[in-house]
Amino acid sequence: MTGRLDSAPAPRSPGGDLYTMAVAGLALLAEGALLLGATRGAALVSLMAGHGAVLAAVGAWAFSPARRRARYPLLLWIATASFGPFGPAGVLLARALEWRYARQATDGEEWHAMLFPPTHVDENAELWRRIGQRASDRPAEQHVTPFLDVLSFGSIPQRQSVVAIIAQQFHPAFAPALRAALCDQHNVIRVQAATAIAKIENEFLERSIRLEKSTREAPDDPAAVLALATHCDDQAFAGLLDATREEECRVKAAAGYGRFLESRPADDTVRFRLARLQQRRRLWHEAEPLFRQLVAAGHPGAYHWLMENLFAQGRYGEVRALVAAHSAAPDTDLLPEVAATVELWKGREAAA
Repeated sequence: MTGRLDSAPAPRSPGGDLYTMAVAGLALLAEGALLLGATRGAALVSLMAGHGAVLAAVGAWAFSPARRRARYPLLLWIATASFGPFGPAGVLLARALEWRYARQATDGEEWHAMLFPPTHVDENAELWRRIGQRASDRPAEQHVTPFLDVLSFGSIPQRQSVVAIIAQQFHPAFAPALRAALCDQHNVIRVQAATAIAKIENEFLERSIRLEKSTREAPDDPAAVLALATHCDDQAFAGLLDATREEECRVKAAAGYGRFLESRPADDTVRFRLARLQQRRRLWHEAEPLFRQLVAAGHPGAYHWLMENLFAQGRYGEVRALVAAHSAAPDTDLLPEVAATVELWKGREAAA
């Protein structure tokens, strides 16, 4: 679903539903009588004639001009022709279930408009970004409820709103919330999340095609190379792809960052992206020298990534030495988990 519906379906009248139920009930009685006659040894010719008469009567009603576009009259005729008395019984059951669950369902047009509204910027955009902030690398606003909490404890309309806003303003940090929505206990949320993921993947694909075309047309343009690499990095980090496609995106991103740094070797921002990407690929020995260059250059954040790198390689003594070398510099704007880890290593160094 990527486009808006041109027109809303005509509403069904209560009278039309009652007619359908009445005709289905009569067809069930007639077919039930024929089945009862068959069990008592009635002639086959009489049974076939009776079945044909029921089909003719139902068909004359179902294929009348007033009902050609209705669903249940045609379904009743096909089901009766195929299954005898079980056909009308199934139609009655389906209609009863529809009545039961239609009161809780969101109208198709309303659901589509909520998930794919016209693109515009409103004053709530920053609020929604702050709600999803706790999944990113920056500290959260503590007084704003995160997406995952809304999906866990919110009402159905609130969870629908979260999925809709993620689809409208998708950021890779929102992917865990979207994946969580796929496992929601309510089928409406699961379907909406799957539709949102399909929409996001399609947007990623369309942007990939445009950026790859730009790099083919200008292979020596650093801006085009960086745009494609960043896009592939974001696509892999989003976590919505399978493992094979995710690794392909990371390989493309690493190659693009490397090409960019060949022409702009002093760009520490891109160097940090490349180092972080290689670390996410568990290429510790390729990420380590990049992080050491960034730490020497005073790049914010590189120090903590280098700690993780050395820890993953089991070089705990170097982790303690690194913490001791940077203990004089105050750590600000850290996630609570990172700050607690740094303090733990500082305590071990002090004890040593």
